[in-house]
Amino acid sequence: MKVLAIGAHPDDIEIFMYGLLSIYKNNGNQIYAMIATDGSKGGTQKSFDLVKKRAEETVAGLKKLSLPIFLNIPDGELGEDPAHRKIIRENILKIRPDLIITHSQNDYHSDHKSLSLITKEAVSHYIPILNCDTLMGINFNPNYYVDITDHYLAKKEAILKHKTQNPQRFIDLFKLMNSYRAAQCNAPKGHYAEAYSFIPSFPFSDIRELLPSPIKLRSFHIKDQHGFL
Repeated sequence: MKVLAIGAHPDDIEIFMYGLLSIYKNNGNQIYAMIATDGSKGGTQKSFDLVKKRAEETVAGLKKLSLPIFLNIPDGELGEDPAHRKIIRENILKIRPDLIITHSQNDYHSDHKSLSLITKEAVSHYIPILNCDTLMGINFNPNYYVDITDHYLAKKEAILKHKTQNPQRFIDLFKLMNSYRAAQCNAPKGHYAEAYSFIPSFPFSDIRELLPSPIKLRSFHIKDQHGFL
């Protein structure tokens, strides 16, 4: 199966999707990574130097998954030019993936939101789209959780490649987010989960056969007033 991850910025795939993509990779699927914007506003360096450096960091961060495709749309301006839709659509069609993973249309960031809407418009009803979590889960209602505990260290390592972005802050954030998502599933302490959302639509009303096994739940032993289970 071909799985395409599309991130708005050079570190988004590592922060929001790395665990799930690692599972797909280990299961023998083909992983493709696409970065929509050039990331030129994500730092204090001169624009040209920063774009080059962030591309290098992304290649290093995604090395174990895929060689990323850079669309180089200006950071912070995604969707403002009709040509952006054409660029994204054409690059998706070159791959023709079986599943796309990208941002939520309810995301806080304008680039994230625009990418989600453009991607949905580009593929129409021909390719199912799985939406990744938002930063700290704001305005996001997941209906699919995946245990990434075994991939926690690899995800941390990938994020740390983005040295221009003060990556430790994202390590702290994803550790908090992913442990919280695992706790929502009553997973044991020390587990981590990524959360996703899929909106059913024809002809993809149910895509469970495309997804890895969900996070396992611990059993509750609830007794009634008489002490019976």
